[in-house]
This record gives sequence, C-alpha cells and structure tokens, in this order.
Amino acid sequence: MIKVLPAIIPVNKIQLEEEMSKISSFADFVQIDIADGTFAPVKTWPYNGRDTEYFEQLKTEMAGWPKWEDVNIELHMMVAHPENILEEWIATGISSVVAHIESTPDFQKVIDICKSHDIPLGIAIKPSTDISKLENFVSQTDFIQVMGSDNIGRHGVDLENDAVEMIKQLRNKYSQSIIAIDIGVNEDTAENLVEAGANKLISGGAILNSEDPKGVFEFLSSLN
Repeated sequence: MIKVLPAIIPVNKIQLEEEMSKISSFADFVQIDIADGTFAPVKTWPYNGRDTEYFEQLKTEMAGWPKWEDVNIELHMMVAHPENILEEWIATGISSVVAHIESTPDFQKVIDICKSHDIPLGIAIKPSTDISKLENFVSQTDFIQVMGSDNIGRHGVDLENDAVEMIKQLRNKYSQSIIAIDIGVNEDTAENLVEAGANKLISGGAILNSEDPKGVFEFLSSLN
C-alpha cells in the first residue's frame, strides 16, 4: 500500500494554518519542511524570523499545531546539525522526524535522541550522495527518504533521473524497507516512482497548488 503525505514549506504561521486546513479533510499525516538557510539554501519559519513567538508557544505547549486533532506532523529537518535542535522540535508534539545523512557527521546522535523519545525516524539522502553512507544506519531507522533533486527546500523542482535510479538500487539492497520519495512527485511521475520501488510519496506543490487537492491525493494513494 502506498502512503502519501502532503508536504508544506511554511513561511509563516498564516500559511501553515491555511495549508493545514486545506489538507486536513483527507490526509492524516503531513510532512512539514523546515530549513535553516545553511544546509538548505532557503530559510523557512521559524528560522526566517517570522512568527518565532508561535514556535516558542509550541515548544512549551501553550499552543498546538494547526489541525493537530486531525493531522500528525512528520518534521523534515533540512538543517545543519539537526541533533542540536531536535529535542526542542520533539517538544512541539511532532509524531516523526526526517533528517539528512549529509547534515551531520554524527547521525547516530540523531538516532539516539529519537529512540530516547520513541519518535520514528527517516533517513533522507540526496541523489548525488553514495548510498553506502546509509549502510550503518538503515537498520536503526524506520524508513529511507530519497530526495528527487539536490535542489531542496522549494516546491516545483523537477524530479531527477538519478533519484529514480537510487530508488531502484535501494529497493534491491533493502527489499523490506519503506522507501519514500520527496520532490518531483506528481500525477505524471508517481507511477514510475512506485514501479522503481517507492512506497511512500511526499508531494507538495502537486497537491497544494491543485484545483482538486483531494483528487490528486487520492490518485497518488491509489497506486500500487
């Protein structure tokens, strides 16, 4: 069965609320992308300086995520040294985490923090990175997330063929693993991605910018 998660790249609280409302009627999980401007070339909320007080309220449980009653949050950390800020994000009530193998020389610490809080963890990898870097960690994580391009942090980026080939290699090497794909996932590419071996689809602009977000979500979910 294919699991589909809409992806939101929040600029501020208002956009986060609007897009969570848009997907909450049909999706039970969403991937929230955060970027620090160092590991990824863009800065998202709260690292862009907008609505930082809302982030502080989330950490202290004075506020909740939009639509938290209906939608679980998977946090995609496009940041350098995620181990340094992971616990404050866990305090906001997220349900799972994705961190990049390229973002820290101590990925084991990311694993250990997630295990100590009983938080599922996905290990993300760019298509230009050698899959051998995953070898020591795959058995300790819950899924692998292939990025469709090295150009991370933006909606509307085209899927690179190297990413499709990486999915095939990973499916061959880790036959029982959940393999997600993020970037370039839409109605035109999804069938090829599933055929390559992806069984979790992360789709941002294709869902959020559609005139029929629910229809796109249901189409992607129907693939097998």
